[in-house]
Amino acid sequence: MHISCIGRRTICTAPTMPFSLLNYCAPPTHREVHFWYLVPEEVQGKILFNAYKELISPEEHMHVLEMKEKQLQKQALLARVLVRTSLARYTDGKINPKSLKFRKNTFGKPEVIWPFEKHNGNEWKPPPLCFNLAHTSSLIACGVTTKSSVGIDVEEKGRRMNSNILKFARRYFSLPEIAWLEGIPDPERQRQKFIQLWTLKEAYVKALGRGISGAPLKDFTVHLKNLSGIKGDLCQCGGAASLAQTITLDVSRNSDAITSNWQFLLFQPTDLHYASVCMEQSENHLDEEGRDENSCSGIKMQIWRTVPLVKDESFSGKQAILACSNSVRF
Repeated sequence: MHISCIGRRTICTAPTMPFSLLNYCAPPTHREVHFWYLVPEEVQGKILFNAYKELISPEEHMHVLEMKEKQLQKQALLARVLVRTSLARYTDGKINPKSLKFRKNTFGKPEVIWPFEKHNGNEWKPPPLCFNLAHTSSLIACGVTTKSSVGIDVEEKGRRMNSNILKFARRYFSLPEIAWLEGIPDPERQRQKFIQLWTLKEAYVKALGRGISGAPLKDFTVHLKNLSGIKGDLCQCGGAASLAQTITLDVSRNSDAITSNWQFLLFQPTDLHYASVCMEQSENHLDEEGRDENSCSGIKMQIWRTVPLVKDESFSGKQAILACSNSVRF
């Protein structure tokens, strides 16, 4: 797995909080995903929140105010700001995050509408970005790719169910997934595997862009398998936690909503969270070193922990990578 890194950059806040404070990035390359996330508890300050409110649209502001609890209002505001600032990073200062507009497809998945801009007399061509948003109460994330549909999901590792794990799984999971969970005797490990499986399935449905009604969770099966000779979820490689599992996907032949050519990545952005990325891949291509980019070793990812307009910190290479995939089975 190839993970690129950038150094930490901290920017002092200012009363006006100009969007030029954004740390600009080159768009993701082919078969690369950029994962931006923030921790709501780390975002504080009246001046900063006033600046954030200036970045969102009137409609988004109304949506934030519709939330009854202050904490929910904060999460809604941060989610919109994270999306806008993440996408604006790839315009090299040409687009203000506030000027971005969005639309939703038939199933409610948002897409960006780039404003028409001219620079130095020439029409500016926006990068062909795809994005997806996910959040829990303690983490908000935005995944960005170029030309490839993407879905992400994040869950708290400490998440507890109101009902029995297996009872809940029988409502939403496929028969092979239920049988796999039933075969895990330790209750805590069973719960952790359930959460991992849930994030993978959610990421896949979100990448398809059809919603659960268009791609029911029971219509496909996600398999998490340990690599031969390795026990547990992680192995140590060069002192860093590396994957010890592979992900494969079985889908129903009768489902016209589900397609092939998808890759998964399951990892821990923090010690308290699981995250999954699912992105669409085209037919096999070789990278500059002659490797199959559809293989697990060809996955590329950059990860940043951010407080928009304040600081960005690269966490690439520091996450525990639990599993990745390179195939879809029919």
